[in-house]
Amino acid sequence: MKNLCIFLLTLLGACSGSQEKIPIAILTPVTHPSLEQIERGFKETIERENPGKYRFVTYNAQGNKTLMRGEVEEIAQKAYPLVFTIGTLSSQMTTEVFAKKGVITPIVFTCVNDPEEFHIVGENITGVTELLNFEKELQFALELKPDIQKVLLVYNPMEPGLQKDQKKVGTILKEKEIGLTTVEIFQTNEIQSKILPFIGKADAVLILKDNTVVGGLDVLIKLCNDHHIPLMASDLDSPDRGAAFGYGVHEIEFGVEGAKKALQILENQKNPSEIPVTPVSDFTFKVNQEAAARQGIK
Repeated sequence: MKNLCIFLLTLLGACSGSQEKIPIAILTPVTHPSLEQIERGFKETIERENPGKYRFVTYNAQGNKTLMRGEVEEIAQKAYPLVFTIGTLSSQMTTEVFAKKGVITPIVFTCVNDPEEFHIVGENITGVTELLNFEKELQFALELKPDIQKVLLVYNPMEPGLQKDQKKVGTILKEKEIGLTTVEIFQTNEIQSKILPFIGKADAVLILKDNTVVGGLDVLIKLCNDHHIPLMASDLDSPDRGAAFGYGVHEIEFGVEGAKKALQILENQKNPSEIPVTPVSDFTFKVNQEAAARQGIK
């Protein structure tokens, strides 16, 4: 803990002696509106509290794990005073690489539903977790479309945590006596070819907090429109893009909460392990009426 404080004070002291803004690294796995909202919330909160003091260097792997590892290696070498990581994979990889290299740069993670399970813990780590409530999400969906008998779940099983989410959804649907078909997507360009054989047999399509699938959401929306099948999302940005409805939190809040923790470290010299990990939990159900009509909901 003592070494970490010395490290932070040295870096901040060096920066304060010059006119240059203090750089903060942001690591995001891919580009899509939800992640952009998180990044925006983080930047705007930092800037509002300390106008002109910090600048942001964003690393975006665009879904490429090899590229992401290279970016994490670069972040480790540049010795930023703080790294803000978005999503489980980004946070997990940063934690792993920093630990192997003995790097004590503070990490503030966000959008991780179980940091302990994925070993995103340590003296130099704090962050913001996400809570999931598939029971409530499916309850709202059935209120809008009570005749759902078969759900098609599209997800990337390689994204950390999604296998567990898939099992939760399966358990809930089984209790409701609703059938479940899963289609595994590893790249966004697979969506159309893998979904086509199954979508005509489903009453609804469900997606998770899945960066791969959400990154290719436009293709999935078109398929649901063509087959008049509602697309149910586990976030609030997808309905704006054309999903029938979504259940989740306002993603910008992850960035806002992450920024508050980052400022405690940067401005108040707090050790990350002294700052509690907290969730964003203000859920909302959002309906896109036009999309819902196109996708068979009257």
